[in-house]
Amino acid sequence: MRLTTNLIYDRSLQGILETQKKLVRANDVLTKQTNILKPSDDPTGATKVVRFDEDLARLEQFGKNTIHLKNQLSTQETALTGINTALTRAHTLAIQSGNGAHDYTDRRALAVELELIKGEIADLMNSKNSQGDYIFAGAKSSQTPFVQDSSGNYVYQGDENVKKVQISETLKVESGIPGSGFSIFEDTAARNGVTIAGTSTASASYRLDNGDSFDNFHKQNYLKIPPSPAGSNDYSVVFGTGTYQVQDSGGTVLDSGNFTAGEPVKFKGLEFNVNGTPTAGQQIDFTLNDPAKSNILNSLDELISRLQSDETGGDGLNDIIQKTLFSINQSQENIGFARSEIGGRINVIDSVDMSNQDLEINVKEAKAKVSEADFAEAVTELQKQETAYQVSNTTFGRITGLSLFNFL
Repeated sequence: MRLTTNLIYDRSLQGILETQKKLVRANDVLTKQTNILKPSDDPTGATKVVRFDEDLARLEQFGKNTIHLKNQLSTQETALTGINTALTRAHTLAIQSGNGAHDYTDRRALAVELELIKGEIADLMNSKNSQGDYIFAGAKSSQTPFVQDSSGNYVYQGDENVKKVQISETLKVESGIPGSGFSIFEDTAARNGVTIAGTSTASASYRLDNGDSFDNFHKQNYLKIPPSPAGSNDYSVVFGTGTYQVQDSGGTVLDSGNFTAGEPVKFKGLEFNVNGTPTAGQQIDFTLNDPAKSNILNSLDELISRLQSDETGGDGLNDIIQKTLFSINQSQENIGFARSEIGGRINVIDSVDMSNQDLEINVKEAKAKVSEADFAEAVTELQKQETAYQVSNTTFGRITGLSLFNFL
């Protein structure tokens, strides 16, 4: 068989290009640290690598979500700690304002500091996170949660929904306290009371002589209407000749005693101050009010206003002080519960984050077994292909140098 010059050159060129191609691939394998440079290298392995990359991308996003969520919760915890500290100081000042040794000037001075504390608490209740979202506004994170209405009362403008952040394949964690700022600050129990009905035939007013006692009575006896029938929360103080009875709506006698003109009628923490001397058969009709709720800012505002305007003090001021102290205690209980919730969530987040990191390591190991190149093997292959390429170039020079003219 006769080999033409063109055939010799063509075969030599193909050999050089083939060895060059293998050399480039060996270099890419070493550089990219993978045996699968394109799907055709290993279709099954390439499919697995795509799935592994998707898993790693999700785990990376979960990691980012975890960081964002922890920052969100930590910001809330910091704000709640500041509010709790301010309420502790307000509690101390409220007690001091009831000191009989203080005169009107002293009480006004206490009111000035309480006003500043109220402003500090309002500012913390309207705190924002690093993204500029209000942390206690629920899902309405762009809405200022606590604002003053036209009458000066603080009202909640957010909602009770809380955004959830996914931190694993199956777990979503709320980025705030259930109910958000509403449950912590707005839905705060206040002192309960009664309403003296217009049907009363005896004239009287009332005050809370023992708030705790009446709250217990209210909690045990208050009935929601409906489903309970109208009048279920109605009671009466029925007077006899020098006596009185406290009856429920069914006429059952709950308490009784002797009545002396000028002395109050006391019942379950209530103190009824009767005007004049009622005749036998006259009565005071009263109804248990719906369970009271109060924003702590409004409770502080009520005390501040009373301290600024009440020059004489007395039972009226003491009643307001007791109501405020109760509201402060209830608010601090809510804050304590909220901080416990945050601490528990952060613990869960840390635990899930560690699991995600372990899972990420497992996925990377599985991906490495399928696609990652062995370094020693890759270096050896590169050296082998480099040698083959050099041999191809040398061989090409020798073959193309063969000619009959060399022997003439």
